[in-house]
Amino acid sequence: MDRIQHNYVDIRVKLHIPEIETFCSSRGPTVVLFLHGFPEIWYSWRHRMIAVANAGYRAIAPDLMGYGLSEHHPQPERASFIDFVEDTLAILDSFQIDKASLVGKDFGSWPVYLLPLLHPTRVSGIVSLGVPFFPPSPNRYQELPEGFYISGGRNLEELGQILIDLMSKLSGKISIFCSPEMKFP
Repeated sequence: MDRIQHNYVDIRVKLHIPEIETFCSSRGPTVVLFLHGFPEIWYSWRHRMIAVANAGYRAIAPDLMGYGLSEHHPQPERASFIDFVEDTLAILDSFQIDKASLVGKDFGSWPVYLLPLLHPTRVSGIVSLGVPFFPPSPNRYQELPEGFYISGGRNLEELGQILIDLMSKLSGKISIFCSPEMKFP
């Protein structure tokens, strides 16, 4: 974890960009950009970042806008997945990266799907975890089970309260689990 550098990029908001930079000119595209899901942050990719860097690739895992140490969207009511696509392009541009492989999990998969459709020359390949691709549709979420977190069954405030309740029930266990003495594999 000592190899992970924490940078910030100012685009329309300030984004937190953890990365492990390696230089390996013998391979083709050498950048892997990880996009987290809900309600995660870059930290969920830490072990994969190290593995990818050990294989000779540069690993980047931003906190998406509004998550972790990144600033919130200036107009939250107007936020969309296209914002994440534009942010991803801005990150690539700010680090002068022409092309990257993208890995997305949960809602991080949607920018991973959209970026190569909108900017095919910027993407070497994609991996999606947990979310299959299906064409955008206004009725997309109508057939999900009731209460599924991205359906109309629960709003984000309700989910936030559920997380707060869970955290309060686990507070003693979490402080032990997250103690500085704890070593992760």
